[in-house]
Amino acid sequence: MDTDLWFEIGDNAQIDPGVTLGYRYPATSAPLRIGADAIIRSGSTIYTDTTIGSHFQCGHQVIIRAEVEIGDRCVVHHQCTLEGRLQIGNGVKIMAQVYVPSTTTIGDLVFIGPGTTFLNDKYPMRIAAPVQGPTIEDGVCIGGGVTLCPGVTIGANAVVGAGAVVNKDIPANTLAYGNPARHFPMPEGLSRGNLPELLLPQTDLFGAQSDDTWKEENWSPMRDDVDA
Repeated sequence: MDTDLWFEIGDNAQIDPGVTLGYRYPATSAPLRIGADAIIRSGSTIYTDTTIGSHFQCGHQVIIRAEVEIGDRCVVHHQCTLEGRLQIGNGVKIMAQVYVPSTTTIGDLVFIGPGTTFLNDKYPMRIAAPVQGPTIEDGVCIGGGVTLCPGVTIGANAVVGAGAVVNKDIPANTLAYGNPARHFPMPEGLSRGNLPELLLPQTDLFGAQSDDTWKEENWSPMRDDVDA
């Protein structure tokens, strides 16, 4: 790796060739920090001034820019772009080719389907207004190919169907779908919340790793029958 890079990484990391960790930019002020047991695939670049927890798994050709905070046991799959100045909780799984702009916030135990696009600027190149990305609360499940418009909030435990265009807030514990998305009562079969046993194992269809240590930790799904 380039000696000009600046990073700290925990024990038992698996780093493919062709990975760039601690990419410096002009305002760099702190190293990239990644916890133990990380798996990072070839072609990925992660900037300085970013902090990532333990058991992080990163696919091929992922870009994670500066001032990003990512919790423990998160997965970011192939060809995702995280533009910087983001907050992502624990136990989050982001599938392939997802775009997340700055000022987005994502809670714990969230699933984001492939090809989902987050937006943070309502009138790009037309009005010089502050940008504001979406807020995704704990336990949300987002299907593939969803578009999340600037500033929307997806309430805890909500499910957003594939292909939805979300231009207004979605209440907690509801099912939303359509263009524009409308929300409906949560079907009983979906009310259990995202299951830790599906989100947390550090598995890879083409990898040999196996990690069940999450079972020793205190994880529980979001439930619509539990008071906030």
